[in-house]
Amino acid sequence: MPTLSPLSEGGAMTKERIAPARRTSSLAYDGGSGGKYGEKYISADAWRKRRGMPPKPASWAETALASASTSASSSAPELDDGVDEGPLITFGVLADIQYAPIPDGKSYAGNPRYYRHAKKAAEHAARHFQEERVQCVVNLGDIVDGKCADVERWGGVVDSDGEGGGGGFASDEEEKKTGGTHVGVDAIDDVLRALSSYDAGRILHTYGNHELYNLSRRDLGDKLSIPFKLEPTNDLVGYYDHLLHPHRPDRASRMKLRFVVLDSYDVCLLDRCPDTSPKRRLAHELLVANNPNYPEDENSPEGLQGLSRRYVAFNGGIDAPQMEWLEQSLQTARDNDEKVIVCSHQPIHPDSTWPTCLIWNYDEVLTKLREYSDVVIASFSGHAHKGGYVRDEASGVHFRVFPATLESPEPIRTYAMVDLWHDRLVVRGWGDCVSDVYDLDHLSVELDDCAYTKEARL
Repeated sequence: MPTLSPLSEGGAMTKERIAPARRTSSLAYDGGSGGKYGEKYISADAWRKRRGMPPKPASWAETALASASTSASSSAPELDDGVDEGPLITFGVLADIQYAPIPDGKSYAGNPRYYRHAKKAAEHAARHFQEERVQCVVNLGDIVDGKCADVERWGGVVDSDGEGGGGGFASDEEEKKTGGTHVGVDAIDDVLRALSSYDAGRILHTYGNHELYNLSRRDLGDKLSIPFKLEPTNDLVGYYDHLLHPHRPDRASRMKLRFVVLDSYDVCLLDRCPDTSPKRRLAHELLVANNPNYPEDENSPEGLQGLSRRYVAFNGGIDAPQMEWLEQSLQTARDNDEKVIVCSHQPIHPDSTWPTCLIWNYDEVLTKLREYSDVVIASFSGHAHKGGYVRDEASGVHFRVFPATLESPEPIRTYAMVDLWHDRLVVRGWGDCVSDVYDLDHLSVELDDCAYTKEARL
């Protein structure tokens, strides 16, 4: 397969209105590289500097956030020379809810995790999204935690019917594959019920490694409405797109926004048949070639350096058919004068996250997005629980990693709303989600002016 080579390198709820508590609303412009809670934020706009363009002043970002917060009012402030009439499109974002019916615990790295509170936070976010009538919601994956697959081990209780705190218990791997009732299945149902108060639009689900610890792809497709495709390899792959129009078609700007949802676990070990799946075989070859800890300690990056640390078994990659579909989708958007936000569970840009969270062939995906920098506004992802951000120096595309709902203690509820204006993208963060403003200047720069060097490609 040409795409991957094994030799390649919380607030108060009132009857009238939801008022979510914010733990931080700091701007990435304020901070340098490294946020208060360990996020990997790079605020310096190298793309503008490279083109001799002055940086956007902090006052611009502050005005933009003020404009977003008052967009429902006619008193919204103006930016630049245009008159703002409110955002063209608004949507919600959640990442890494990872609910499990178990007591609070820690990650393998020692980070606190609040499994039950995560579901409450998701429910709060859904009610807020509904109140604001956002046009859709993006769930960036890991809706439940892998610990659901062995809930008793982690302090949960399984009753005589095989149910534990909202779910049942899979006795073996085969029960998972045949869709038998267990904690993971019912935990997903619990989260979907928590999200059900939002019905103003569609919830666009990605999936991550934690879903695959609990369910098969076929069952995930049924639960999360992910349109999995059966490829000639007899493997299911779940990528799709979704087009949004401005909620006020009478507006002078009729920008259409296409969400391109990638399956970053296309090539991986998880829920792939060891005997018959070419995609699993390729994943195995990649890990053998790049991680000496595999297979005994397949999730460990111990001893790996730099970007090689991405070759762990809880990650995955994107195969050739999906890459071809991605290019076709971006070309369709260009032909139809649409703009694109790319969504994936795993991050794509190495400067937006830690190496252990990257898509295996992130470089190929990144190169493709650079080729369509007149179309791609941003890439949104989860997986790296502390979040992150960088603007790609080569293309101007924004790469934002959203923090995990899972790792915010009560009463903090972490989620975001994103407003698309004619000249900017505004992230309004609640809880531990950093608010920020991203200009869209790169969309209007001629592609010849955006050409990047061979070194930038690499």
